[in-house]
Amino acid sequence: MTKIKNERQYEAACERIEELLAVVDNSTPATDRNLVELDLLGNLVADYEEEHYPVAKPSLPQTIRSRM
Repeated sequence: MTKIKNERQYEAACERIEELLAVVDNSTPATDRNLVELDLLGNLVADYEEEHYPVAKPSLPQTIRSRM
């Protein structure tokens, strides 16, 4: 898969990421196939979310309030 094309694929990828997070930790070698799959799926999901669920930039008043 080179790109997530619809919501169904997105949900399946998110479910698989949850499964992989249960078997991968900080001590997992970088060459482990589960870690490689997690990295690839994570990038695909991030790309899909940027396109379909963009995070709006805060307005100036919102920025000032959050800094106070």
